[in-house]
Amino acid sequence: MKRITFFVILSAVLLCITTSCNVPMSKDGYVKGFVAFVEEVEANGSNYTLKEWEKADDRFENYTEDYYERFADKLTPADQKTLGRCAAKYAKARAASALKGLSDDIEEGANFMEGYADELGTEVREGMGQMVQPMENDDWDDDDD
Repeated sequence: MKRITFFVILSAVLLCITTSCNVPMSKDGYVKGFVAFVEEVEANGSNYTLKEWEKADDRFENYTEDYYERFADKLTPADQKTLGRCAAKYAKARAASALKGLSDDIEEGANFMEGYADELGTEVREGMGQMVQPMENDDWDDDDD
């Protein structure tokens, strides 16, 4: 019974430690954490999956709402400027990723349509060839009028 209690307490402590690592405990920790988070997004965001972007959006919301409210009264004008830059950089990385995804979708659509048009064109050419061939075999003589 003592072992079970020990493991439950140990698990609870480890859970608290791992989740509290992401929560800033000071204003400086908040600003540095936000800067590091945005730098990571800028470096790797172009490769994020939709699920990774959802997690990043949640973290961004924490930084711009929850944590900001916690430290707002302690932020200097320089801190606020840094946070504004971080928000802009995040928005830029987010938009670039969305545009890349849109570009990829457009390219896939264009390739699909090209194949579709090629096949459709083949069918039309074959059909036209079948219609023109009998006309070529007819002996049209315009001089007999």
